[in-house]
Amino acid sequence: MHEGVLLTEKWYRRPQVLIAAGVFALTLAVYVMTLNPTTPFWDAGEFITTSHIVGVPHQPGTPLYVLVGRVFDVMFGQADITTASMNTAWAVNFMSAFFSALAVMFIYLLIWELSRRSDPDSGWLAHVGGVVGALFLAFSETYWNNAIEAEVYGLSAFMMACLSWLAIRWYDHRENPGSNQLLLLMVYLLGLGVGFHLGSILVYPGIFLLVLLASKRELEIWDLLLMSAGLFIFLMSTSKPREGFLAEPWDTLIVGALVVYLLLVAVRSMQGKHFALIGSLLFFTGLTVHLIMMVRAGASPEPYINQTDPDTFEKLMSVIRREQYPSLNPFERQAPIGFQFKYYYNYLFQQFYFLGDGTSLLTKVTTVIGPIFLALVGLFQGLRRAAPLIWVPLVGYVINGEGLTLMLNFTNHEVRDRDYFYFSAFMFFAVFIGLGASALMRYAVGGEGESADQAEKAGRNWRIDIPKVKIGPLAMVTAVVLLVISLFPITPGHTKYFEHDNSDNYIAYEYAWNIMAGLDENAIIFTNGDNDTFPIWYLQQVEKFRTDVTVVNLSLVNLPWYILQLKHDPEKPLLMGKSDSEIKALRHRMYEDPKTGERQLFMIKDYVVHDIITTNYTKVGLPVFFAVTIPQDNMARYFPNLQMEGMAYRLMDKAGPNDMPTTDAQKVLENMLGVYRLGALLDGDTEARQRRYQMLAGLASDGEGQVLGRTGNELTISDLDSLQRMLGKPRTDVFRNKNASHLLGNYPAALSRAGYQAYMQANAAAEIDSVTYREQLHKSLVAFEASLVVDPFNGQALEFYPLLLVQAYQDQKAMDFLSSLQGNVTQDVEERTLYNSLRGFVRGGVPDLAFAWLEEAIGENPDRHFYYKVQFAMYQGLGRGPEARGVMDAWKKVSGEVDPEMFRGMEELQRGAEQREQGLIEDTVNKGLGGQ
Repeated sequence: MHEGVLLTEKWYRRPQVLIAAGVFALTLAVYVMTLNPTTPFWDAGEFITTSHIVGVPHQPGTPLYVLVGRVFDVMFGQADITTASMNTAWAVNFMSAFFSALAVMFIYLLIWELSRRSDPDSGWLAHVGGVVGALFLAFSETYWNNAIEAEVYGLSAFMMACLSWLAIRWYDHRENPGSNQLLLLMVYLLGLGVGFHLGSILVYPGIFLLVLLASKRELEIWDLLLMSAGLFIFLMSTSKPREGFLAEPWDTLIVGALVVYLLLVAVRSMQGKHFALIGSLLFFTGLTVHLIMMVRAGASPEPYINQTDPDTFEKLMSVIRREQYPSLNPFERQAPIGFQFKYYYNYLFQQFYFLGDGTSLLTKVTTVIGPIFLALVGLFQGLRRAAPLIWVPLVGYVINGEGLTLMLNFTNHEVRDRDYFYFSAFMFFAVFIGLGASALMRYAVGGEGESADQAEKAGRNWRIDIPKVKIGPLAMVTAVVLLVISLFPITPGHTKYFEHDNSDNYIAYEYAWNIMAGLDENAIIFTNGDNDTFPIWYLQQVEKFRTDVTVVNLSLVNLPWYILQLKHDPEKPLLMGKSDSEIKALRHRMYEDPKTGERQLFMIKDYVVHDIITTNYTKVGLPVFFAVTIPQDNMARYFPNLQMEGMAYRLMDKAGPNDMPTTDAQKVLENMLGVYRLGALLDGDTEARQRRYQMLAGLASDGEGQVLGRTGNELTISDLDSLQRMLGKPRTDVFRNKNASHLLGNYPAALSRAGYQAYMQANAAAEIDSVTYREQLHKSLVAFEASLVVDPFNGQALEFYPLLLVQAYQDQKAMDFLSSLQGNVTQDVEERTLYNSLRGFVRGGVPDLAFAWLEEAIGENPDRHFYYKVQFAMYQGLGRGPEARGVMDAWKKVSGEVDPEMFRGMEELQRGAEQREQGLIEDTVNKGLGGQ
């Protein structure tokens, strides 16, 4: 056997095997060091939970992912699903890291195979190119993100990379009678890979083109075309148009195509050609993993997460087809196609940066002259000297990059970054980077030798007959430089490493924990979507936290199967007034007011939420909450009756003033300062703070930090103040992406609302109860200061806090706070805050404080125009002309010119003074005339 075959004596000593193992080990080590220890946001919480309980996640179900996840859970997490497991999340996250690292290893082998065929004389330079490309993939933006949390893309990448490498293995043996068996293995793996992610099958077109173009193959063309037609029919069966002339007969067309296909397979088999028959059976065998969804959906009791309830074949097909989601017509663009391609290419250019912060000019320039340039060189080299093998990664890239851009048809207002859809395009792009790195090093040696294809056509064995070139200093330096830049992202302090280091990231975990922790016992809470629901499902089903709470997801409650699952939950059924038949008959309906003619759409969820609240809250008296993540439109009917208590609103009997929600400042503060976990945001002693809260409130600790109900003593303002002082400082060692930052804004928002509510209560008591006034004002300060600890300089507190300090006679603290804005907020925010605060000082009766601050600020920054403008505007507003002229003259002295706005302001002051003087004269004259 030749060198390309691994299963020979002492195969494990071959350089490519040792290097592949090293690439795998390094990649896995970095992934483990940056692995998320618990549930993150989005789909990972659901995947962790369904892996633990062997449930059915959202469409298309990914059953093989769930089963393999359960294996990792049993090995590294916990086998018993009836007790709390604190290791399951790490175990399932580790599964992603493991398979992602395996995929990187196969990408190294794929690049090495292509490089040594392009330049058989390159020797170890081909290995270096393979390592460079593999590392650029391993530490690319999207791939690294997917590798360190429970997502399907790492396992799908493994399957696609493995199949691409197997295609090269087949090409080496294409003339041998047994080569078809390798193709059959690949067909089986394709069917199996659909259980990881449907997109895994998109690696096949590149493999098909390689087999089609390969000369001297054992497989006949008709067998290839027939098997490919079967795979195409399957792919078409996984989608169904919702509209258009094909929507109605689609299933009939698919069945008809399948019948014709099976007839052709039978005819071909009767001719003694069994490839398509065996391949079809193997592909179908791989697909049978999807039957586990029917098994689990039909189990008694069914799993807690059983999305779509696919207990029949018809429902199973609806899951695989993703019929729950709207069908996209690629011919009706949801955004300009130029925008959509720019959307994709922006992601592509962000993947492989190795210098800068990801957005700087340095980043963009070095990315273009680094990995992008290498990829272009690699593509050029591959098309010239590695055909037809180059078609495997090239077709894989085009279909999963530009092709998916056309098919996915994204809008220009997606709810989240959609880079993960392109993970396989980025993976194949990394192949070109590695091939380009190998080619660049070979160029550094000198003139080109024969390619493998040229040697084979000349009748020579390119593995043996072509001597390796002597590697000179230039090639060695090039190799070292390329290896170093590919490793830059994992160096200490690198932006990319910091942004991907989730080893201590508990943001999503605590966010969900806090939503649940402050609820009353046996409460019902309505949640919005993936970010609040999936982590909560994880907490309840895996860690067994707050299993007394019933969670109702508003994104799913339009679907009858979900409503029935809530109603018939074996552990905690949700009381509902509607019968099962009535629930199944629910439809969206348009209602027209007979008096006004106004039309309004009532959705299924509107009827169901009303039923749940009427049955459980109104009749039974169970507490009902709405998560703060729910947009106002989604709870408009109940919005006026809500009371803010932290990370959730409580449903109240009466509407608030002006039909707006109210805020219970006391409960917000007790939840935020005593009940909630804030260790992901602050470096303070969260456990000590919670224990102190339980002691002050007279609550007994259950050992797990759970505080059920509101049975404790109400904390005094002194107690709240002491808890606020136990808050630590904001953490800067954990990266927060846009989604996390947006959601975390609910913490300071709740505290600021509590602060404002307490302030309003203080003002209401100011003239009638001085004790209440002082207590509520103090409570307001505690709330706003806690808000600023949780999120320094947050917009909800910026403009109100300085005015509050002045009202509390803390003038110096107010001035110091205003001075601290510079450099900590953007200039426009700083100037807006300063202007409004200083005007507030003037209106509040302490203008001297405003002018004192401005004088000090001007003294420290005499060239800043803004300070003079504010100072002038305040003097102008007070009608103090001489002082205003003094400011104008001072600015003229600094800048050398008169400010035109100040000049016009002085003219207005002069006209105002003249008008007042004229008015006085007229009044005097009129009085004199009247006296005569």
